[in-house]
Amino acid sequence: MRRGCFLASLPAALGLLGVVSARADRIVLAPDGNTIAPKSVKSEFVFSPTRDNDNLTWVQIATGQGIELETARQASRTDHRSFTTLNVQYPLLTDIGALPALSLGVRDLFGTGLEHGALYVAASKSLPLSDRQARLLRQLKLSAGAGTGWMDGLFIGVQAQFTAGIHVNAELYRRRPNVEVTLPVARYLRANATSLDGVLYYGVSFSWMR
Repeated sequence: MRRGCFLASLPAALGLLGVVSARADRIVLAPDGNTIAPKSVKSEFVFSPTRDNDNLTWVQIATGQGIELETARQASRTDHRSFTTLNVQYPLLTDIGALPALSLGVRDLFGTGLEHGALYVAASKSLPLSDRQARLLRQLKLSAGAGTGWMDGLFIGVQAQFTAGIHVNAELYRRRPNVEVTLPVARYLRANATSLDGVLYYGVSFSWMR
């Protein structure tokens, strides 16, 4: 997420710079086994009009080695609280052949939010598609992992990319279901509709690579 007004405006700035696709790094809220592509930046902003515009923002930067640094911010106007955290994710394996993507990470490195240094391991694997399935799907991926503390143990998820450009992600994280649907609205710009524990959020996401 972001710090102050600067990171709040970062998604729009990235849109002006021009963007390219990056790999997934989250299912919805839970970690994905992949990090974003090396030397890339990704940002996402969502808000809930039914909860006084409570909002979440993520800004991720990946080093040339693929180590991902994420600033995450949650702003809640309903209870007048906001948290900004730094997360780090380190890739161990890439999804190639029989091997899944595998990564280790820490959420809320400095203890400024709710997760307070929660450690996790996450794995993801793309499933092979038949010719018939490939007419509808570009990719179908399963993910699973486990985290300490606030992350509350095991999490699982599925991510589907359809040939029409629509992405559907679903997960069970912290024993709660979350679902996200995204669709392209312009080149490399996506609109999001996300259900977080039954609360609906709307937003946009951008990706950029040097």
